[in-house]
Amino acid sequence: MTPVLTPAQSKRANQSLKGMIISVLLTVAVAVPVIALNPAGNDDKFKPDVNVTAVASEAGQAADFTPVAARMPEGWYPNFARWISGSADQIDYWEVGYVTGDDGFVWVRQTADATPGWIAKMSEDATASGSVEVDGTTWDSYTRAAKVSWVRKAHGSTLMLSSESGDEVLREAARAVLEDQSGSKK
Repeated sequence: MTPVLTPAQSKRANQSLKGMIISVLLTVAVAVPVIALNPAGNDDKFKPDVNVTAVASEAGQAADFTPVAARMPEGWYPNFARWISGSADQIDYWEVGYVTGDDGFVWVRQTADATPGWIAKMSEDATASGSVEVDGTTWDSYTRAAKVSWVRKAHGSTLMLSSESGDEVLREAARAVLEDQSGSKK
């Protein structure tokens, strides 16, 4: 036998359904304006306006070498360029950071006064892992976990390239730096 609801019982039973519908409508009414007022995502990445050549020229006035201002591969852009005075083992050095096309990162560091301590500090205490040849030049390789650093002494300075993006990225950076150094020797 099916239960029969009185009109009062039926009204009370429908109140929870009406309340739920009103709650959903109010939630949507609040959520839609919040979503509409939220700015859309910007897929374009922020690219800082860093003029590496100009900063390198200024740094060159303080340096005992010509700071590299390499023309990096297409799609790479500089994130910073700066002259660091005496912070690592009291050694002055030139530093540039490049965001690579695959959202990786390459550090380019250069000094005239490299010591084993400076190399250890800049490579985050990486261990020597042999050498690498790029276009006829030899670079000493240092590895620590995913980070690889290549070091080369030439033209009165020591140059260090570091990245966690792999050897091919370092190879591209090394080619760009070698091209820059072959055009400007101090």
